[in-house]
Amino acid sequence: MHSNELINIWKSQDQKLDNILSLNKELVYDMTKNKLNTTIGMLKVPKSIVVLLGIPYTIFLYFITFIAYKSGGYFVTFGFGMICLIMNITIIGYIYQLYLINSVSKLQNIVEVQKKISLLKISSFNLARLAILQLPFWSICWMSVEALWNSPIIYGGINLMVFLILFYIAYWIYTNLSIENKESKVSKIFFSGIEWDPIVKSSDILIQIIEMENKKSK
Repeated sequence: MHSNELINIWKSQDQKLDNILSLNKELVYDMTKNKLNTTIGMLKVPKSIVVLLGIPYTIFLYFITFIAYKSGGYFVTFGFGMICLIMNITIIGYIYQLYLINSVSKLQNIVEVQKKISLLKISSFNLARLAILQLPFWSICWMSVEALWNSPIIYGGINLMVFLILFYIAYWIYTNLSIENKESKVSKIFFSGIEWDPIVKSSDILIQIIEMENKKSK
């Protein structure tokens, strides 16, 4: 066999090997992308449940607020009114998160996927902090103008103390929640579970995909 024929055979084998390696890389890339879509898709069910339960719950709160207003319960109206406002923002936020989740599975551009996951993480973080702010308003919901008028020191003092305690707890949690400091006890409590773990796992998978993209571009 001539040397030229041997060289051609070697080149042919090298080309086949390169094709196999490229195919394997593409398969691994596609499997990783599917894994990302599956992981981020795990958020659809819990977030959809929050929306489906949150809408009638908020409507019920509005009904109580309306009855309280008509009855002259100004503290109750103010307390439940603020909770309704927070719930409104929360539900809109969850609907926005569902949009982001659906967008991730449809996008092929990794930069856009990274952007959507980052927005999802920020939105989840902000909604967790927002939910804390309703805590002190629950103490106002049960106050009575008549009772406060009849006993401003005892009744008013006790309710003021409860409000300040709940306000301090809400303020402390709000200021100590940090998406950067994930190891803190407060962050671990709020940023874990079925609504947060898939986001963390998706971010890790996305890093793998970006590394694959970088290797392919070299």
